[in-house]
Amino acid sequence: MKKKLIKSISAALLAAILGCILTVAPAAELRASFSLKGPSTVRAGDTVAIQIKADGEGVLGIRAEITYDKNQLTYSSSSGALSKWKVEITEENGKLSIWAEENNDFKSPINSSVTLIKLNFKATDKLKEGDKINVKLNVLEASSTEDSIENISSAYSVKVSRPLSDNCDLSSLSVDGYTLTPAFSANVTDYVIEGEIAFTQTALKINAKSADTEANVDISGARLSVGENTIKVKVTAEDGQTVKTYTIKAVMAQDPDYVPSSDSSLSEISVSEGRLSPAFSPDVHDYIVYVPYETVAVSVSASASDSRSAPPEDIDVDLIEGDNTLTLVCIAEDGTEGVYTVHIMRMPNYYSPDTDTGTGTVTDTDTDTDTDTDTEPVTEDTEPETTPGPETAVTEPPVTAEDTVESTTEAETEAEPSDSETDERSGSDVNQNTYPLWVIFAAGGGGLILGALVATLIFNFSNERK
Repeated sequence: MKKKLIKSISAALLAAILGCILTVAPAAELRASFSLKGPSTVRAGDTVAIQIKADGEGVLGIRAEITYDKNQLTYSSSSGALSKWKVEITEENGKLSIWAEENNDFKSPINSSVTLIKLNFKATDKLKEGDKINVKLNVLEASSTEDSIENISSAYSVKVSRPLSDNCDLSSLSVDGYTLTPAFSANVTDYVIEGEIAFTQTALKINAKSADTEANVDISGARLSVGENTIKVKVTAEDGQTVKTYTIKAVMAQDPDYVPSSDSSLSEISVSEGRLSPAFSPDVHDYIVYVPYETVAVSVSASASDSRSAPPEDIDVDLIEGDNTLTLVCIAEDGTEGVYTVHIMRMPNYYSPDTDTGTGTVTDTDTDTDTDTDTEPVTEDTEPETTPGPETAVTEPPVTAEDTVESTTEAETEAEPSDSETDERSGSDVNQNTYPLWVIFAAGGGGLILGALVATLIFNFSNERK
């Protein structure tokens, strides 16, 4: 009983102590501050990004307004909203209404310095240098779960800077040791150095100064090679868009000990149809290409073995039937010419008799080997009849006994039918077959062998019975 009483008293004391602690310990205090941040330089036509910065502790919701002059700025969009926060913005007559709240079950309050959102504006073309842009922020309420703060203000202001220059002129241009033609003028962009540059001078010193100190000057091509060189002086204005390029032509003399190349060979010949025959070799200068009749055009190109040589130009040719001769000339540095010939042979148009084109003659070469009777063309020799005139007497030669016998023999010969005619008249009653000799001999030999086998069997059978 005594132990139970002691436990009850201990529990009551513990509860009282905890109650005092909870009563004395204050709840977390809401703290919030806000500001606007924007670019330090703004010109007419620029995009102006203004950030709403927030700092505090326990902030879970914000309701604010942004005011600005519509003649200076035009609102376009927003971006970069704070993660796990929901932000809504409405625009009306130079004022933005902003409502933002934590969107993660109160797990993501503002407890440090963050960017709540970025507002994007466009600076109007009405702005002039020196104009002042003002943007004001008024936080109507910043709240936590238990508390809120009202009417926190901030502002952003900036003076409009002068427009970026579009001046991309040079104020001077010269080359050390040489004279430019014509004399320099900012509006003249093409120049030539008088005379040749010595072979020993590998580069030129170009002096170029921009009329606007904010413009950028870039020089290229000042290192020289034998022959004509082009030096370029590119001037980009402060606005980054306006550009002007000045050029200087300079000719560098050839090395007096230099021997020009005489290599006029080709390294390759290519045809769009067919194939070169023989296979290409720089030392072979004559080729032929066969193409079918259906090929009506061919392109031929070639490359020089030496980069200093002038290769032939590409050739596109419409073909005729037969030989189409193309000539390719490669000119070496010293003027030597290398001549290559390509014959494009377009094959003739072969007409196929089996193709029904509506023209030509089709000959039937099939032979019917099963016909019983071959028909041969019959040619009748007809002697012209001679009609005697009124005064002409017709005299016949006398008939002799010999003539009578010959006539009788011819008549009998004509009257006797031939074997083929007799066979045809006999019809189905006569069926004569003719076999080759090897068939007859084979049949006879087979009979003899069969007879010998039968005789052998009979003889053996008789001996067994005995």
